[in-house]
Amino acid sequence: MAHKTGELKKRCWLAKQRLKMGYWESLKQEKNAVSDSNAITFAADRIARYRLDAEMTDSRAPMQDDKMYRKVCDILDSDEVATNPIGQLIDRDVYDTLDAAAKQRYVLELSDKFRELKERYYREKTGA
Repeated sequence: MAHKTGELKKRCWLAKQRLKMGYWESLKQEKNAVSDSNAITFAADRIARYRLDAEMTDSRAPMQDDKMYRKVCDILDSDEVATNPIGQLIDRDVYDTLDAAAKQRYVLELSDKFRELKERYYREKTGA
């Protein structure tokens, strides 16, 4: 139950961020700028962007988590100080296709995931 409550809070926070950043106003302006002949293309683009946003907010597959956990372990095991661990975890193929709001959301979710995986790493190292 707590997991669902956390997910609801996260989605509410994301909706509030979209309002603050003027997401809906910019969407309205984009829609008004599109002519009727391009309406189908515009709708298809919006659906694709919505699906990408939904994929970013859904829980990741365990295989992706394990892959990311291995990257986090490599970062934390290295002798050098990692000044930008989030930058090392970013998937550039995904990140470069996102708009500004989605990029911000992606980095925030990635930082939350990094924090969780870092805590897991230290728990496993200490045997707690």
